Amino acid sequence: MLNRKDGGIWSVAFAAEGDIPYWMALVRLVIDGFPHLHEDEHIDALKARIERSEALIIKDEETAVGILLFSRKTGSIEFLGTHPLYRQKGIPQAFLKRVMGELLGDQEISITTYREGDKADVGHRKQLRALGFAEAELLMEFGYPTQRFVLEKGALNE
Repeated sequence: MLNRKDGGIWSVAFAAEGDIPYWMALVRLVIDGFPHLHEDEHIDALKARIERSEALIIKDEETAVGILLFSRKTGSIEFLGTHPLYRQKGIPQAFLKRVMGELLGDQEISITTYREGDKADVGHRKQLRALGFAEAELLMEFGYPTQRFVLEKGALNE
């Protein structure tokens, strides 16, 4: 479901510098999915992604309800956050549809998350599989064991 609470379609926009306070407010709400996040480093990375048009945001009035950082070069999603009160409202699907349809073309999309059995996983793996992502190789990122998931063109579950 890609609809907002009022029945409209979510507007996925490129983030701008003025969105940073809204973005960071949402980051603080979803921090459980990113145990090694350092705010200063995240803001620096966000500013660089904003300049390259690789930061997307969905807002409900003045509240960021979805945020996504991605790489056009690698097709990787580096940060995906959805406001806890909006988790069943189609926000990840709206982002993926935009990224797949307009921004990355035929390139596969990948994202990393917790490995199977990690007690820190509060449902991220399940959510990725529900979206159509398939498990791929095991990795170590920032000294933490993770697993890469891949979403091939046409595999998005809406």
